[in-house]
Amino acid sequence: MGRKTHFRVRAPSAAMLPKPESFARYRPIVDDWQAFRRALEAPLPAAIWTNTLKADPGRLAETLRADGIPLQPLSWRPGAFKLLVQDAKPGNHWGFLAGLYHAQEEVSLLPVLLLDPKPGERILDLCAAPGNKAAQIAVAMENRGTVVANDRDYHRIRAVQHMTERLGILNTSITLYDGANYPKAAGLFDRVLVDVPCTCEGTVRKSPGLAIDPTGDLSRKMSGGQQALLRKAIQLCRPGGRIVYASCTYAPEENEAVIDALLREAGPQAVRLVPARVEGLHTSEGLTAWGGQTFHESLRLAVRVWPHQNDTGGFFVAVLERGGAAAPSARERDVPHPRGRPGPPGSPAPPDRMPPDDPYDVRPCLELLEHRFGIPRGRFADYTFFRKSPRELRVANRGRRPPLQPEPQSTGMVFMRIETRFPKLTTAAAMAFGAMATRNTVDLDPEQAQAYVQRRDIRLRTDQGRSCTGIGYVIVRYQGVPFGIALYLPDLHERGDRLKSMFPKAWALR
Repeated sequence: MGRKTHFRVRAPSAAMLPKPESFARYRPIVDDWQAFRRALEAPLPAAIWTNTLKADPGRLAETLRADGIPLQPLSWRPGAFKLLVQDAKPGNHWGFLAGLYHAQEEVSLLPVLLLDPKPGERILDLCAAPGNKAAQIAVAMENRGTVVANDRDYHRIRAVQHMTERLGILNTSITLYDGANYPKAAGLFDRVLVDVPCTCEGTVRKSPGLAIDPTGDLSRKMSGGQQALLRKAIQLCRPGGRIVYASCTYAPEENEAVIDALLREAGPQAVRLVPARVEGLHTSEGLTAWGGQTFHESLRLAVRVWPHQNDTGGFFVAVLERGGAAAPSARERDVPHPRGRPGPPGSPAPPDRMPPDDPYDVRPCLELLEHRFGIPRGRFADYTFFRKSPRELRVANRGRRPPLQPEPQSTGMVFMRIETRFPKLTTAAAMAFGAMATRNTVDLDPEQAQAYVQRRDIRLRTDQGRSCTGIGYVIVRYQGVPFGIALYLPDLHERGDRLKSMFPKAWALR
């Protein structure tokens, strides 16, 4: 199946490339202007990172190379790879669809590496959509603890849910709220990521048609909102915790100037910068002066990544440590979530209870899985099940501490479609738990796997249905990896057994 993945080489046209004068104001702070310009004119290499919840980086690399996809490990980010073909489409490979890896621009892996999430912690991604960094955090935490992925855009936040389900992430709650006004009732977090909305100049290699503001006027307008987000992050971080501020723009008005303003506002007892260096990644120091303005000397500890330094996009990252003094205050504008519930009175501590869920006796569902797939009920002891709607049974990790306010839009993944004649395990759950199955599994060959992800019916060889016990749902696998659910239809007219693909329409290859 992987060998049918094709990569095309398509450099951006001259008409699409930004004009040199668009970035002229940065010439004094770019170490090699001509190398910078050449990098902008070259295609951006694709990069991927291993989902270690499902795959081993070494075996993943072997699989991709066997499928004709050359790649090399990133020296600075374990488990990540740069693809050595231009204009690669890693989302077309079966390993992506099965959640073995995720595709993400190389330099945007930097903020989560510097956030340094640990299993069992409580972490907030304040501006999460489309969810790439929240997913990295959850995987680094080994599906333990709590990740809260927040964004204020309903349409973009839906992408976070789709990604977490494909990757098998169970420790994440998704909230829909204005990050600058995130309620104190959410409690304190060990770490907070603030990947702010910005002018996105650093993404021009990926989006060469991006409109560039050569004067910096838009950057100056955006900086107020970015300061509000960073201020809220400091308020929500526990003493001794870590805050990472990141943007994909070159503009000092959206980077150093924002950090400088909050450092002066909060004071050194409330928050301080710590080094943001990464071994193996070529970076530049943060600026201490720009446009006649002098910044805090500690901003040298922040990092800038220019496209020509590592053949990537552009990025800015600063790492802050929360002190024990009071966080910077602002005029309170927190508006209760329409369905929110208040947190513990008078205390911002993490809630010791969770938003109430619809009680549901999960035993019949687990008995069904044990009967059909041979998965012992005891294998689910580390998970908790609940309903948010009459038709969906959800699963999440135990020990999670999502906020009471704002009430999460979703937590964990949809485990099973219930209140139907035949309850059905979801594709995401089959991929996450299917390795436990001992019967009613079908191993697909490359051609069948291609048909499966294209939602076409599959004719089976005689040997492929040996573990099937009769008509009903089966778990399909490819190269030993659980891939989803199909309906097994045994031969009744001597035309051979077949499978009806249940691969989600939204995930299917066209």
